[in-house]
Amino acid sequence: MIIIFFSITDRRVFDNEDEEEQYMELRATVNSNETNSGFEITLQNRAAMNTRLRVLYTDANGNPAIAETGRVWGGQTKSVTLPAGAKNINIIVEKDIFFENWRVAYKGTLTDGNQCIRIVGVTLFSKIHPCK
Repeated sequence: MIIIFFSITDRRVFDNEDEEEQYMELRATVNSNETNSGFEITLQNRAAMNTRLRVLYTDANGNPAIAETGRVWGGQTKSVTLPAGAKNINIIVEKDIFFENWRVAYKGTLTDGNQCIRIVGVTLFSKIHPCK
């Protein structure tokens, strides 16, 4: 089973209300911030740009999944909590270059426990640091 997420700016056109309702139900059932006891990954945006955190992982059943924060404005902090048993955890921090034109600022893997990442700088020159 592959789960696909679309950003809030995704403009979908549905033939009828049933298709739209099923789509919204799917989004509701795969919420990335469910209450569970898995790892928590946090992004602190201290940069002069919008960012977002996306975490790709394999759930306890071996299915690929994604958790994402959505847009993180400058000065905001947002987190995602993964389900217990998540493995193969890949962390991606993206920056908004210009009007929803996203570029990867950081790619890494979760190696041990919870993680907090801080991004600083501006659109063309940004740096990633661990949170203090």
